[in-house]
Amino acid sequence: MSQMMDEYRKRLISADDAAAMIKSGDIVDYYAFNASSQYLDAALAKRAHELENVIIRSELRLAMPMQVFMADEAGKAFLLHSLFKGPIENMIPAERCAPIPARLGSYESLFRNGELRTDFAAFMVSPPDDEGYLHFWPSPALAKADIQTSKCFFAEINETYHHFWHGNDDSKIHVSEVDYIIEGDSPPLLQAPTPPTSEEEAKIAGFVLGELCDGACLQIGYGGVPNAVAHLIAESNLKDLGVQTEVLPEGLMALYKAGKITGSKKGVDVGKMTSSFVLGSNELFEFIHECHDVLLCSASYTNNPLVIAKNDNFISVNACLEVDLTGQVCSESVGSRVITGTGGQLDFVLGSQMSKNGKSIICTPSTYTRRDGKVISRIVPTLAPGAAVTTPRSCSHYMATEYGIVNLRGRNIWERAELLISIAHPDFRDDLLRQAKELHLIR
Repeated sequence: MSQMMDEYRKRLISADDAAAMIKSGDIVDYYAFNASSQYLDAALAKRAHELENVIIRSELRLAMPMQVFMADEAGKAFLLHSLFKGPIENMIPAERCAPIPARLGSYESLFRNGELRTDFAAFMVSPPDDEGYLHFWPSPALAKADIQTSKCFFAEINETYHHFWHGNDDSKIHVSEVDYIIEGDSPPLLQAPTPPTSEEEAKIAGFVLGELCDGACLQIGYGGVPNAVAHLIAESNLKDLGVQTEVLPEGLMALYKAGKITGSKKGVDVGKMTSSFVLGSNELFEFIHECHDVLLCSASYTNNPLVIAKNDNFISVNACLEVDLTGQVCSESVGSRVITGTGGQLDFVLGSQMSKNGKSIICTPSTYTRRDGKVISRIVPTLAPGAAVTTPRSCSHYMATEYGIVNLRGRNIWERAELLISIAHPDFRDDLLRQAKELHLIR
């Protein structure tokens, strides 16, 4: 223990001294989620007047806004490269933020193959355990690959972060493998309680429930529809469900506590709820810490379609922004304006369809209301110009709105258009039919 603490102490550095090591043009990776850098970020912001074109890389930051951008009023010191834009990343003006299109399951290989270069990485970890390991609490997704491929890693110690008693090697790193250690004021984890479920989302969840069976393995994300699906499962007769997912939300915790999740029918990690990061409340964080049936590991494992496919009856539930009448799905942009990322949607779409009796279900309310009050259909004849295709039509399977659920797999273009129009909002169906005929999408 004393030898480990000696290793720890000789790596201590102040945040200001760490920031002094960064030069113009360097790439600094802040990692993601609740672990995203805060100590180095605050110190680096003080140098905004003396640096140029320092690239900050971030992915769905769940912490206070990045101070480097707040300090850089001239917009010359820092640029943002984002693997997955969240609310914090969307605060940065588009001219200073370049999204990086990539599947979450491929992030680790981008680092390890050198396709993403990192000069410095900095993010929060737990204090060392008795063996000298720092833990990537509560989200190990790609933390280890980030550290091992950066030229220099600053471990930001957060005293409120737990150790994983049931994690694997992906969830921790030894003090001896760390370049420097920064101590700070240990800000608490940002909570993200599950948002309320709308009436439309509850109806969609009912259609999703109809596609489940005993022993199914679930991937459901964060949001209204997943929350509603979990609520309906808890009230159903379904049993022996499994979990392999990228994000572990509160809904899955509720199902586990209700006895619906046993993992006994899984093809891999039998009995375990397998995930790469956690998003929710303090109650969820404590559950993750205490539950020995949770396995948190790298996203290159949880999101690997070949691993996913080893689980029979795999059900993937994801959301989208719009879908065209041929089945092309956009989940990350409004036209050319990127507002989020590809994430793991395509990983699980592919994996679920490779699974025996697996199903990929993409859900969306049939409409949304713009700020000016105009109601817009999410089912459209063609995607908006510049829109990202998150799931290509060749991979689309089930689509669900509050008006029903349809299976697009194996259907020709004419059939797809008819099926999708049938679950569009009734106020838009006639116009969609007219445009489909003009585009020769319906015979």
